[in-house]
Amino acid sequence: MGCSCDAKTDGALRGERLTAAQHRLVAQLTRISESESIPLEAALGRYLADDVLAPVDVPPRAVSLYDGYALAGPVVSDSIWPVVGESFAGDSPPPLSTNAAMRIFTGSVLPDGANAVIAQEAVDRTGDAIRLNESISPGDGVRPRGADSRQGDCILEAGTRLDAPQLGLLASVGHGFVSVVRKPRIAVFTTGNELIQPGEPLAPGKIYNANHPMLVGALSRLGVTVLDLGCLPDDADRLRAALAGAATQSDLVITSGGVSVGEADFVRQVVEELGRVDQWRVFLKPGKPLAFGDVAGTPFIGLPGNPVSTFVTFFLFVRPAIRVLSGADPDIDRPPLRLPLAESRPAGDRPEFVRVRRTRDGAGQTNLSVFRNQNSGLLSSMAWADGVALMPVGVDLVAGDVVDYFPFEAWYL
Repeated sequence: MGCSCDAKTDGALRGERLTAAQHRLVAQLTRISESESIPLEAALGRYLADDVLAPVDVPPRAVSLYDGYALAGPVVSDSIWPVVGESFAGDSPPPLSTNAAMRIFTGSVLPDGANAVIAQEAVDRTGDAIRLNESISPGDGVRPRGADSRQGDCILEAGTRLDAPQLGLLASVGHGFVSVVRKPRIAVFTTGNELIQPGEPLAPGKIYNANHPMLVGALSRLGVTVLDLGCLPDDADRLRAALAGAATQSDLVITSGGVSVGEADFVRQVVEELGRVDQWRVFLKPGKPLAFGDVAGTPFIGLPGNPVSTFVTFFLFVRPAIRVLSGADPDIDRPPLRLPLAESRPAGDRPEFVRVRRTRDGAGQTNLSVFRNQNSGLLSSMAWADGVALMPVGVDLVAGDVVDYFPFEAWYL
């Protein structure tokens, strides 16, 4: 979740306040205790509830790495061996007699009595005999029993997100079902008297509600159960009823808008009535007016109302919260990519996530081009960008300076 900075930023604030706020949030959360057993084919994107042990060795017996001939080594070059039988993948071959070879194919089980395989390209065959063109030692050309997984080994730890490779690994040891954490139930609604649904006539003073479909879409990509409570007006009683109801149905309540200092910003006020606000405002751009705490004991995150601020803070705070609820490591961002800027950037007074796009210069170097206008209300900048780059506070940057880059596609993991 944090950031790294190069030597040019030594001595400058590097986003510690952001990182501290993230850590304060996730420290208040605990993993969902309920789990369910589901078919492997339905487990993509889910999180393991328990460690998974291998019930069998994989492979269960030694197998050939390639097409060739199974022998008992060591065997010297120029020796001649009679060929007795053959073993295809899936066969259970008979034992190999002493001083004989068996034709064998990739993935085939080695017969008892054999301990090596010589590739078919390394022999000359005449009739039912082969002459070896190289020497081989025991273990050559063989994938030994248990090379991938050993019975009783922990092959995946609790909290692991199941993607395609993990599903393949589980299948390889014979798991048709897997125990996963129940999907987090996330209640979400947006607020604002000025908001109307897309598709309706645009009345004077109104704007279309862009944050709502953006948040619901982002939540859906993260594999949670979305409790969509729609859009509410700036009315304390309506907000109080919605927040109280959401707290009884969900593992996390998310709102957008209403957490700043305006006279119509009632969300923060109502949350404090029903629970508490632990954090308000973050030393960050965009996204300063962010709040989190709880509503009647249910964790709450109040995102800013500006669309870009909503998007950025969603992934900086909501995504790690969802990962904690699922039992996963919240520090998913690993070291970010380090890429050079294509242009200069003046020093700012807060750490800033600017919208950027990867481009290639004439020499084939990948650079980060910055969107021309970083106003937090411009969704066009998010649609143009393929990620954000973190600009350290108080540092003038010039073209070629390397910064931390977070591609959007990685934020959905």
